[in-house]
Amino acid sequence: MRNLKEDREILDKIDNEIIKLLEERMKIIKDIGLYKLNNNLNTEDKSREREIIKNLENEIDGEFKNIVDPIYSSIFKESKKLSAKIKDENFSYGLIGESLSHSKSKEIHELLGYYPYNLRDIKTNELDEFFKLRKFKGINVTIPYKEVSMSYLDETDELAKEIGAVNTIVNRDGRLIGYNTDYLGFDYSLKFYGIDLKDKKVLILGSGGASKMLQKLVMDKGAKEFVVISRSTEDNYETIEKFADFQVIINATPLGMYPNNMESKVDLAKFNKLDFVIDLIYNPLKTKLILDAEKLNIKTMSGLMMLVAQAFFGCELFLDKKIDESLIIKIYNKLKFNMENILLIGMPSSGKTSMGKMLGEKLKRDFYDTDKLIEEEEDKTIPEIFVEKGEDYFRNLESKILKDLSKRNGLVIATGGGTPLREENRYYILQNSLVIYLNRNLENLETSGRPLSKNLDDLKNLYKERKEIYEDLAHIKVDVIEDKIKNLDIILKEVENYENSCD
Repeated sequence: MRNLKEDREILDKIDNEIIKLLEERMKIIKDIGLYKLNNNLNTEDKSREREIIKNLENEIDGEFKNIVDPIYSSIFKESKKLSAKIKDENFSYGLIGESLSHSKSKEIHELLGYYPYNLRDIKTNELDEFFKLRKFKGINVTIPYKEVSMSYLDETDELAKEIGAVNTIVNRDGRLIGYNTDYLGFDYSLKFYGIDLKDKKVLILGSGGASKMLQKLVMDKGAKEFVVISRSTEDNYETIEKFADFQVIINATPLGMYPNNMESKVDLAKFNKLDFVIDLIYNPLKTKLILDAEKLNIKTMSGLMMLVAQAFFGCELFLDKKIDESLIIKIYNKLKFNMENILLIGMPSSGKTSMGKMLGEKLKRDFYDTDKLIEEEEDKTIPEIFVEKGEDYFRNLESKILKDLSKRNGLVIATGGGTPLREENRYYILQNSLVIYLNRNLENLETSGRPLSKNLDDLKNLYKERKEIYEDLAHIKVDVIEDKIKNLDIILKEVENYENSCD
């Protein structure tokens, strides 16, 4: 039988072991905090906490089960405090806003190459503490904090004052100074695309922080007049047709932005004098608004160049020095190529799947075959689907799968021979993809297992129906040769030439 002194000595030893383990745990929490900062992950993970407590309750003697929750809830609370502190202390340059998981700002600033750059999802009730700490050296600000952030500043640049919104804040020896490089980025983008707003009548969709920047800029550029379309004013989407003679439309709303691709409230066909359609959205690379304009042969500008340019000018403010402006085009081209899907179209058996796999391996991109995805979803072959459920069912399923897949970036995608026939599919394809048409000699196309091309005559008829659609949709046409390695080299060279021609 142990005495009290011996029991206390054992407890002291156990407590020392617990403290060492807690110390080790907190060191790992610091590493996790840095990882979450660098990968834009939330500090909290309630489901994991509940799972840990439940597992530990199952491990401990039932007599002591009730002690697990209060002890570990306290540990988790302190762990979150430490993780948040680590994120604050190591957040020197970055972006603050809400829902930043699809932001390209980190990639752009790290391509600029002057500093580590992180994304920080911040809730409204966390803003006071964040700005009070002033741990950062330079930050960019996005939705919904471009206007509210101004209240935390010691000084605001005159341009940003006039606009009424900031997107860049620099910490100069503890003083927070706000700027608006969205203005500079949009101005650069207009010049790059050769768009002149002088004497133009401009319709601005949206009334938020980005809209305020545009209102200032279009007047500075000598626009004849501008009107802001907003859901809450008399100039709204219901009355937009009274501005049918306007020459420029600029979208400054998130309508049509990922993941709500293909949304638009404007029928461009009702505008009879449009010269330019501009969308500040960069994901997807082409919104429905942009695609509608291209269909009407109206000159367009999307938001990617502005995004890169505003980041460049923000970087100059962070560093307080001028840097090489040619970086804007280099980063734009790299970012655009990384975001683009490479999508293959062509007749059945033209080599889309085999070339797609090889392209994916060569470019280190994930490869998807829409026909394969359809078969997996239905657990049937495509001929079986045609026989059992009909072509309409198959085409509807094809559109559904393409709609979801085409929202993504940086993939290689092989499509079915009939995929481009529907106009909605062509829109899905063009929003994010560099389209390559593989044109293989009809004599070399296989017919086995092809429900719509069972013989050469069927193939010839299909080709006549589809040839013009393929050619109109494609950015690149490749005449297929019967050597896969050489064919791959041809495709890669054509892609390189195309990208260089777009510089």
